[in-house]
Amino acid sequence: MTTATDSPSQHQDVGRFTTVDSADRSAWFIEFMDLANGLPEYRRMRGELAASLGELSGKRVLEVGSGTGDDARELAALVGSEGKVVGTDISAAMVAEADRRAARQPTLPVRFAVEDMRRLSFGNGAFDATTAKLVRQHCDDLDTADDELLRVTRSGGRVAVFDYDFDTLTVDHPDRRATREVVHCFCDGHRNGWNGRALARRFLDRGLREVSLTPHTVRMPWVFFRRSLQGRLAEAVASGALSWSQQELQAWWQPLEAAEERGRFFASITGFVLAGTR
Repeated sequence: MTTATDSPSQHQDVGRFTTVDSADRSAWFIEFMDLANGLPEYRRMRGELAASLGELSGKRVLEVGSGTGDDARELAALVGSEGKVVGTDISAAMVAEADRRAARQPTLPVRFAVEDMRRLSFGNGAFDATTAKLVRQHCDDLDTADDELLRVTRSGGRVAVFDYDFDTLTVDHPDRRATREVVHCFCDGHRNGWNGRALARRFLDRGLREVSLTPHTVRMPWVFFRRSLQGRLAEAVASGALSWSQQELQAWWQPLEAAEERGRFFASITGFVLAGTR
């Protein structure tokens, strides 16, 4: 089993999805998305996002931050032959992977494009429904990005967004003080670590109507937890953002590795599905 004390060079910081194309291992980010999307909680989350968009048959749907395109292909099956789905991502590597996977299902009405969510190329009201999952947390200009999500959605159309609130990370660990430092370090490693708690306020302020907000807690298996935190903590120690030695970092991981070996490891994180009418 790969341990949490392996060389940091083998891992990436999950807070850096905007740098996928410049990363040494873009495949790492693709593998991480596959790992996450395989969790049962993610399947339920995708189902709620799709249901929140309403009846989709024949509709035009945009997914911003589509990554490997798995969610967009599921939406394409719902819109049917009379509808269309467009998935966008800032990463050319992700779009290439999405295209490769979509080629296995050539009849699905879906296409992918490299787009910056702050400057979408689509016209006003171009889509009946717009969705974004776990992408806003990486954006350095949320005001512009959120305005764009609404701009490209027609009046009366639906918007559905999922974001984590990274300070909700919960870890069963014997050292409370050190674990609180880890939680804050992990949260602050994302551009918008408190994204989830601000969802309702931000979209209500933009005039979204019939707004609902539903919490989703994801229980994090060991391999998902390790990949989520490992690169960030190693980088934070190396940069001084987390004022620990490498030995202290290794010491923090050790009880968790022991707990996993005994079948006692527990960690979770909570996010929110926001849905509303444009």
